[in-house]
Amino acid sequence: MKHTRIKAMLAAAMLAFSMTGCSNSYMTAESGKASELTAGITAQAVTGTEPDAEFIAGQNAFALSLLQQTAKKYDGKNVLLSPYSLMQALAMAANGADGQTRSEMEQVLGGLPVDALNSYLYTRREQLPAAQIKTANSVWWRNAGDRLQVNPAFLQTAADYYAASAYQAPFDDSTVKAINDWCSKHTDGMIPELLDQIDPEVMMYLINAVSFDAKWETVYEEEPWESEFTAADGSTQQMELMWSDEHTYLEDAHATGFLKPYENGDYAFAAILPEEGMTPEAYLAQLTPEGLRDLFLNAETAPVEAGMPKFSYAYEDELSKMLSEMGMPTAFEDAADFKNMAVSGDGNIAISRVLHKTFISVDTEGTKAAAISAVEFDSCAPEVSDNLKTVLLDRPFVYMIVDTNEMLPVFAGILNSIPS
Repeated sequence: MKHTRIKAMLAAAMLAFSMTGCSNSYMTAESGKASELTAGITAQAVTGTEPDAEFIAGQNAFALSLLQQTAKKYDGKNVLLSPYSLMQALAMAANGADGQTRSEMEQVLGGLPVDALNSYLYTRREQLPAAQIKTANSVWWRNAGDRLQVNPAFLQTAADYYAASAYQAPFDDSTVKAINDWCSKHTDGMIPELLDQIDPEVMMYLINAVSFDAKWETVYEEEPWESEFTAADGSTQQMELMWSDEHTYLEDAHATGFLKPYENGDYAFAAILPEEGMTPEAYLAQLTPEGLRDLFLNAETAPVEAGMPKFSYAYEDELSKMLSEMGMPTAFEDAADFKNMAVSGDGNIAISRVLHKTFISVDTEGTKAAAISAVEFDSCAPEVSDNLKTVLLDRPFVYMIVDTNEMLPVFAGILNSIPS
């Protein structure tokens, strides 16, 4: 498959140019009064499905649509999403849906039936190298007695395919602390807090955590130096500029860029600089999932003088309106059908919020990044040659962290200004 060529290209290019110059069991929560939700449910062996063209196309479409919608909502601002994290949290939720709610969610999540999606996501999670990325999932339920009847089949699927821990808790201040401690633990402290309180109507949370920590394949030999970055509003900012010699060049009709690999070549930082006069938002608006795929598959082995700012920032958003507009409105309405997940004596349960928090730090040594996605339910240097490319990221650009096995974004963002 073509994506394996990209990974091989990164490894071969590095060699050539260097020569020229969770547990699956249900458990007690880390803190607070959360306790085992259901005795006797342990993960069963399941068969995964190897990623294929249909799965990859659906994942790319979901990731690009999220980034496009977020870019439009926050025009000119820095944004950062983890399509990988959101996909897992929402796919878990889709297993509890039925009828129109389920079919809408399936379409937004890439067009595959949920049962098939579970199998693909299980394999992808198992195959991502754990040395640089870690993933955890959890299910939290209000200890509400007869008010909430949980479907054991849903819990079994969450355990089997998502290695999800499950906690029954009073949903008071102790649960806020327990959830925040869980998030901090599974993001290596990069996202220390998800909640400040839990409203009385909230019945459930499905939470995914992702942490990424990788050193560059070739670290920056020189310290960053002061330079200028032209922000989206036209102002000039000071930035710490890092220069490197890279070896994989990206180009399409409206952008140039490069891939900078991390250690072992399993992941790479993709920088995509729109042409002069085109904003990142305008570039993304015209980009198709096929175009994004081709940008990576048509990468060229060539020397690239790459200038990139050192940066770090946190981002958060509530995505229910965006996801509704993407095609799954029923999940957020009174008509939502999540009877495959749980039945509430207070009426239907529906998604009330989709919380997303992210963090990234890019410096001379490598990249650290983290994401939390929570679905909340309530009742109702090479030699110079003629082929030398130069990409200087001194104005707004799109960036992604991609796994080089499937060339799918794990994180995706826009840098419109240098964070203060």
